[in-house]
Amino acid sequence: MTIKEKPKKKIQVNIDRDIANQAEQVFNEIGLNQTSALTAFYKKVIAEGGMPFDLKMTDAQKATLSILNNTKDTPMHTFKDAKEVQKWLDNPDED
Repeated sequence: MTIKEKPKKKIQVNIDRDIANQAEQVFNEIGLNQTSALTAFYKKVIAEGGMPFDLKMTDAQKATLSILNNTKDTPMHTFKDAKEVQKWLDNPDED
């Protein structure tokens, strides 16, 4: 009795080299190669019906995004040097 191998699909991704190398070290430590690790990840995605971990912003990231959104229409002033900055700080109502 022979087991029929399912057709394969080739997947190519571009990922930061350092991240890939670090992940491969972890895979090696737990006895996996890239293919088996990605296969396990895909199976977990299927089983969970989505990503098998939370993809959420940290509180700091949320705060930063909020600040950016709330200040996007704020006029900006460019200063030539520290003296101009100090003058502006001392007299914020002047332009």
